[in-house]
Amino acid sequence: ITTPGSRQDQATFVCKNPDCGWSGNADHNAARNILHLYRMGHALIPAAGRAVVRRPRGAKPATAR
Repeated sequence: ITTPGSRQDQATFVCKNPDCGWSGNADHNAARNILHLYRMGHALIPAAGRAVVRRPRGAKPATAR
C-alpha cells in the first residue's frame, strides 16, 4: 500500500509511515519491492521482460485506475 504523497517528485520516494520514514530513489525503491515480491513467490521475472505478479487461481485483476 502506498500512502499518497510518498513520491515527492519523479525521482524521490519518501515513506510517509511514521514508523518508517525511509527515503531514496524511486526506481531503487521499485526494484526493492519487485525483488521482495519475487523472494516471497508472488512475482515471476522472465529472462527478458517485465515482472509478472502471480494471483491466486480464480482471482480477478484489480481494475485500472
